[in-house]
Amino acid sequence: MSSILIDRLLLASINVKHRLESLLNLCRIYEHPVCNNDDQYEELYRFYGPDHSDVEELENCIVSISSLIENLQHEQDTSEDCQPFPNYPLCKNGWTLKEIEQLEKEQYLNLNIINQISLCILNQCYEELDEQQCLRTKLNNEQLISDNLNPLNSTSLSSIPNSCLSCDTNKNLLDLPTEILLHIFSFISPFELITHLAPTCQYFANLIFNQAISHIGLSKIISVFDVTHLLLYLTHLQSITFINWDNEVSILTWAIWFDSIAKTTSKLDTIRFRNVHISPILICFIVEYFPHCLQTIIFDYQHHKGYEKFDLILSLLADKNIQLKRITASYQVGITNFGILQLVNNLNTIVELNLLYVEAINDETVKALCDKHNTYLEILKIDGAQLTDKALEYIDYCRKLKSIMIEFCTNMTGSNFHIFQNFYNLKELCLSKLTTVPLKSFQLLFNGKHIYENLILLKLGECHLIDDDCVRSIIRMCPRLIDFTCTWAYGLTDDSFNEIVTRCHHLRRLSLVGCHQIYGHILNDIPEKYFHDIEYLNFEQCNQIEDDLLVKLYKRKKSISIVNYYGTSVDDDDDGGGGEGNF
Repeated sequence: MSSILIDRLLLASINVKHRLESLLNLCRIYEHPVCNNDDQYEELYRFYGPDHSDVEELENCIVSISSLIENLQHEQDTSEDCQPFPNYPLCKNGWTLKEIEQLEKEQYLNLNIINQISLCILNQCYEELDEQQCLRTKLNNEQLISDNLNPLNSTSLSSIPNSCLSCDTNKNLLDLPTEILLHIFSFISPFELITHLAPTCQYFANLIFNQAISHIGLSKIISVFDVTHLLLYLTHLQSITFINWDNEVSILTWAIWFDSIAKTTSKLDTIRFRNVHISPILICFIVEYFPHCLQTIIFDYQHHKGYEKFDLILSLLADKNIQLKRITASYQVGITNFGILQLVNNLNTIVELNLLYVEAINDETVKALCDKHNTYLEILKIDGAQLTDKALEYIDYCRKLKSIMIEFCTNMTGSNFHIFQNFYNLKELCLSKLTTVPLKSFQLLFNGKHIYENLILLKLGECHLIDDDCVRSIIRMCPRLIDFTCTWAYGLTDDSFNEIVTRCHHLRRLSLVGCHQIYGHILNDIPEKYFHDIEYLNFEQCNQIEDDLLVKLYKRKKSISIVNYYGTSVDDDDDGGGGEGNF
């Protein structure tokens, strides 16, 4: 069957096979021996991969892609007159030759397509609303929330400024220049654009699809076939999120989807996966179809059982010919030093790297990252379980850093915490598990010699040895804090808490979990005198703060989310009867 689409799919599949074979050869070179159930051996090598199971996984992937290539070659070589089974399914999603051929025929934007994208965007609204509520609960600051992929404009049709709509009454809205119409559209949520404006006329529909819709989230509320048809109309698509597809999308379907996107737009710079079954073949197709435009890839935490050999995923993304700059693979399983180094050494530029809860990261990994990407790196979020103070010396090379998060700083003494003063653009600093870091290290971090003028988020987790004087220094040196977390600081009292309340004028979120010497009587003056903009207060395990105090505060300002000693939210059902603290 003569088909341009079949030709493209075949060529892409052949290239995917070559990528898998190249990685297989590399894994065989660096494969470590079988551990034979030796626990010490397994502990030694679990961070360094690859092992025999990685080799087997790649071999199975090569078998799968070879089967697809064979089927595509067979259909390519078979004439249309001799095609015996045009409706025979080629994969588990049911694609047939007839349906693939239909994709190449000219189609017109119709009401069915509009309804499909309306459904997707409405579902996306609910998904991202839940996500933002979760982010607020976890104390993510306003900047982090706005940096997430969020195309939803909460503005409605009724709130468009009159200046945007004022024009000669004798002129039709359709007579306005395209730039003016797009400016008007920017005040309207995507869902309203699709449901209210797109159906009014073909011109508006084409304009909205071609230039106004830049992001979409695709889930199983529409079929794999409808997804394909929809993608053919999103010519301005810049980012896409695949949601809850689990293991239900075949290799061929992924190839057809990516082919549709690549054929329609060259502007796609972000792909995000949320509860999607990831595989090496899927990643190879991404690298194959979007080498010149894709800059960001995000793998969200998998609520169900995720892919357990993520080292292969990082290694396949490590291609010198792609433009990838931002990678998020936190919480993923099976990442070793091998995969991280492949990524770091082969990508041309890394601006953002998120690898939280990936224990394989060590000092040498950080050194390799900072040696090559120190002039580009702006966001670094990593696990610190294997890191020492030496890692901070390497991070000090990256003076453009705006956000630093190191979880589980269990092997750090903090003797060089003063290094953080060298990052003049620093907006977010998060350090956790600081249980053994002495007070003098915190004093180095906030020694009064440097003002963190741009810092809006500061998280110090389990900082047992910090004291009131150090908190006072933080307040002086971080005048623009919006989000402040200082947990399990046993030495903090009302002296420093009162300073926070009276002097942190921009603060919106405050978490003081486990600070059991704080009584918090100054809360009686909120919001009348202090904390006018406060949105979130967390006093979990603060057993001296009376429940009644928190309930009265909530009744005075119900827009505040307050967490009490028990870790539950204060609400209207609380009677506030606790007059003597929680014990």
